[in-house]
Amino acid sequence: MRSIQVRHVDVFTENAFSGNPLTVIPNAVGLSDVEMQAIAGEFGTPETSFILPANGDADYGLRIFSPIKEIPFAGHPVLGAAHVFVSELSKDKEASVLRHETGIGVLQLHVIRGGKAAKLVMDQGRPKLIGSLTEKQALTLAEALQLDEAAMADSTPQIVSTGLPQLFLQLKELNALSKMTPDLVKVKNMEAQLGLTGVGVFTLETVNREDSVHLRFFAPSIGISEDAAAGSAAGGVAGYIAFCHLLPNKTLQGFSIEQGLEIGRPSRLYVNVEFKDDAPVNIRVGGYSVTVSAGSISMP
Repeated sequence: MRSIQVRHVDVFTENAFSGNPLTVIPNAVGLSDVEMQAIAGEFGTPETSFILPANGDADYGLRIFSPIKEIPFAGHPVLGAAHVFVSELSKDKEASVLRHETGIGVLQLHVIRGGKAAKLVMDQGRPKLIGSLTEKQALTLAEALQLDEAAMADSTPQIVSTGLPQLFLQLKELNALSKMTPDLVKVKNMEAQLGLTGVGVFTLETVNREDSVHLRFFAPSIGISEDAAAGSAAGGVAGYIAFCHLLPNKTLQGFSIEQGLEIGRPSRLYVNVEFKDDAPVNIRVGGYSVTVSAGSISMP
């Protein structure tokens, strides 16, 4: 029997039992694809991160599995794995920049020290506006989300990517977003039809005054009914807001998103958008993480 080390980490929070839960395997050397998928299914957290030696010029490699499939990139698995790497595995305890290999390439991650835990900030892929929904598709989306059309803001639903194609919709009011109960079968059908990994719904009304955006994110195609904190979606919605000029560029250069309140996992994601000629060219998403437990499992 092999003993495999396991960590349980809460991501995008400074407090245990909030944020987005993540399973991390600090040393995944020797595990097959089938074994990685089995581990991800066994623990059932939204994703499981597997840390591996880097193949190229990076500090470490990273593979990410949802309970049902491998995915190339996602925010909270990247940051949670980096938290374990920085706190347990890194030989350079003063490093301010890490490079990690993901399914979308080698990305940079910035380590900001000084508090009780390091704040970790990742570079995402260049934001891309893939396309807007037709009027018919927008009506199908409203039906899938079980929303009254009147709740939708004037901005057109858009597909945006900072590594994963995701669909974003703005609502006028927080109350409508908080009460929303999507039909996840229909959401999953939309994901399949449009080639998406998730649907994000947001409003510029927030519960906490220090935050600028309230976000909910649904990705049933990868086994996630609702995500407590989605780093990739935070980058995507920031791109949407920037492309559609919903907030001033100055605000977008340093703001925070609240998420997870509706499912009892309050989270905060810190976002920075960099502009060139008034267009978003780079998005960074960061936050804090907490290790909740450490142990091991036995593998044949």
